[in-house]
Amino acid sequence: MIIHIALPASYVTLMRSHNGGIPRNTRCPAPSPTTWADDHVSVDGIMGIGRTKRYSLAGDAGQRLWLGEWEYPPIGVYFGTCPSGGHDLIAFDYRECGPDGEPRVVHVDQDRERCWAPDFVSFVSALRPELG
Repeated sequence: MIIHIALPASYVTLMRSHNGGIPRNTRCPAPSPTTWADDHVSVDGIMGIGRTKRYSLAGDAGQRLWLGEWEYPPIGVYFGTCPSGGHDLIAFDYRECGPDGEPRVVHVDQDRERCWAPDFVSFVSALRPELG
């Protein structure tokens, strides 16, 4: 299944220089407790654009896996992984803005969604180093 949506320009720009991988700052403050911690969640990967690498948006461990096998809700594009092993993900949520708008960034934690940032730039700006 091919999804026809516009990825955020800020995400595309970042992927042109670093097409996926582990961010330097991996601690993302959470507005409410998560299954990971009371005040944050860790982001252990950002998926790149493409379909040949396993952890890219259209790769074997990308969008189709999360929507199909794991039955995550079809809210947009899942682009961030967490160290919980698939029980929570970071996504671009297009439900309010439509396929051509600027999606908000949400954390989907075992079927519970939380808005983390109004856009990708705000999400990346909020990331902090892990403590300890």
